[in-house]
Amino acid sequence: MSSTPDAPPSSASAARRPQAERSQETRTRILDAAVELLVEEGYARANTLAIQAKAGVSRGRLLHQFPSKEELLVAAAHHVWQKRRSASASGEPLPDDPGARIDVVVEGLWLSFNEPQFWAATELWVAARTEPALADVIRPAERRLGREIWASMDALFGPALTAHPMYQVVRHTLFTSMRGVALTYAFDKRDPSTEPSLANWKQLAKAILLNDVDH
Repeated sequence: MSSTPDAPPSSASAARRPQAERSQETRTRILDAAVELLVEEGYARANTLAIQAKAGVSRGRLLHQFPSKEELLVAAAHHVWQKRRSASASGEPLPDDPGARIDVVVEGLWLSFNEPQFWAATELWVAARTEPALADVIRPAERRLGREIWASMDALFGPALTAHPMYQVVRHTLFTSMRGVALTYAFDKRDPSTEPSLANWKQLAKAILLNDVDH
């Protein structure tokens, strides 16, 4: 074995890392700006010029990261979901008691339907109805995100509850019902913590998942 010390990293190698970091920082600024515009101004006003201005980046940098508006806006909606998932993963441990765990998970899931990622996605879904190019980008991206959301929900409920033969029915029912109720908040602003359906969702999940949960 040679006793010669390792050579220091080349200047090109040393430069690549800061450049990669700068590129990631630029990407994050663009995505954050796009989400804010989607939520605050809606899809029609979330054009690339407005996003570029809000992010404070050059046209070239924006187009280098996202060649099309459709790709940018879909990436933005998913970006905020990833941020929320990371924050949730570093949160308080969930209760071991199945009933208490259901309460916490259902509350957390409902909260996610009242946050920016939901409204950003909603803007895109509605716009995609009449914009085929946007729909073509959304479909595969939403399938991937859907799988991630299901996996995240499974991890939150935990193996004891997900083993129940009716778990997937409960998961799907909770998700679609919450999405439907959340849409009404677009025109009827109110405190989501007082949502009457919240107690119903908890009751439904407990009635099914705590029934012979070990079988």
